[in-house]
Amino acid sequence: MEREIGPEYELNEIDGGTLHGSVGSRLSLFAREFKWRSSSWHSSSALRLPNNCYGSSFVIDPNGRWYRMWSNMMFLWSIYSVFYTPFAFCFFRGIPEHLLDLECVQLIFLADVAVHFFLAYRDPHTHRVVYDQQRIALRYIKGSFALDMLGCFPWDAVYKFTGRMEVVRYLVWLRLYRARKIQGFFKKMEKDIRISYLFTRIAKLATVELYCTHTAACVFYYLATTLPPAREGGTWIGSLAMGDQSYINFRKVDLLTRYITSLYLAIVTMATVGNKHSRRHAMVMCMR
Repeated sequence: MEREIGPEYELNEIDGGTLHGSVGSRLSLFAREFKWRSSSWHSSSALRLPNNCYGSSFVIDPNGRWYRMWSNMMFLWSIYSVFYTPFAFCFFRGIPEHLLDLECVQLIFLADVAVHFFLAYRDPHTHRVVYDQQRIALRYIKGSFALDMLGCFPWDAVYKFTGRMEVVRYLVWLRLYRARKIQGFFKKMEKDIRISYLFTRIAKLATVELYCTHTAACVFYYLATTLPPAREGGTWIGSLAMGDQSYINFRKVDLLTRYITSLYLAIVTMATVGNKHSRRHAMVMCMR
């Protein structure tokens, strides 16, 4: 005896076109939702500047493609600047004429100063992008404008114009403030989930170690040049003798050899207890 099927259990035939349309509509909703979420990350109103913000005022989008290209280029020039600055200060008393063309790089950093007067920023309190030109300029002037501008000064020309005053040369170290761009780059890489955090930390540690070794090598050589020429033979580099080569007149040795020798001393000093080849009457340099 067949049991009677209630209306709530009856099966209804579904048209194939209706099923296809239902699945398609759900997929389209999912695609539209995913598209909205992905676009909200890259091009939401919180990250993009409106085209008509404050009339015809010119404001640079910090998340725009052109500024990202500019910031990447400035990151590379910042690496060059922070490595070249201690080298030029310690190995030269005034940059030679054949290296003066390298000072033209300061024009690029001067252009970056101008860019920051039009670069929008995110307010730390409201978390909204500020694209008022007056507020942008005022914030930059109160912030890093002074150090950025002083770093662009041609200190080598000022040093020669003032009668080679040694105090003026020390102002070139203000350019090391550009290292904050390198620090910002690594911070951005650490937050990027597409890049291994461990790899980023190792690369950051290797960069710091390389820069510390380079700077220490430059400073060690500079300390050897602070003594009068008659006493330079008692410095760590003036007392060296490697094979047939003597470093008594080390200023006449080619630049690359002097740098490699200073780099060797820096590595040996930081990795071990010091340079065993230095004589007892050589200059003693302590590191904490």
